[in-house]
Amino acid sequence: MAGANGSLNKMIKLSKQSGFTLLEIIVALAILTIALSAIVTVGSTRAETLIQLRERNRALIVANNIMQRYTSDNQPVSVGIIDGVQENGKIAWKWQLNVQPTNNEYIYRLDVKVSKSSNFDYAIASLVGFKWH
Repeated sequence: MAGANGSLNKMIKLSKQSGFTLLEIIVALAILTIALSAIVTVGSTRAETLIQLRERNRALIVANNIMQRYTSDNQPVSVGIIDGVQENGKIAWKWQLNVQPTNNEYIYRLDVKVSKSSNFDYAIASLVGFKWH
């Protein structure tokens, strides 16, 4: 009977050693939670960055359109500020063109700023160009 008792002890030891403890499961879940939250945060940040880049790209297209209009036009420009609105991407972009003289009397400096609001202190896009007159 001693042999049967010894094999019973072995079975009890084997059953105790198989599986994970509650502490091991809690630690594994904590690590998994941290990893998944990091992945979600990175994905969210990437989505926000893509939205901002698309917005800046559309504003830059508007700025480029305004710059092309005033630099390629044969009509003379006058020193001062010109405001306007142009739609791009279902957004009415406000733009401001600031025409300034330079050291050369035949060349004007053109600064274009594009914003969603009428406040051009923070412009989403801006371009600088020059026009010969």
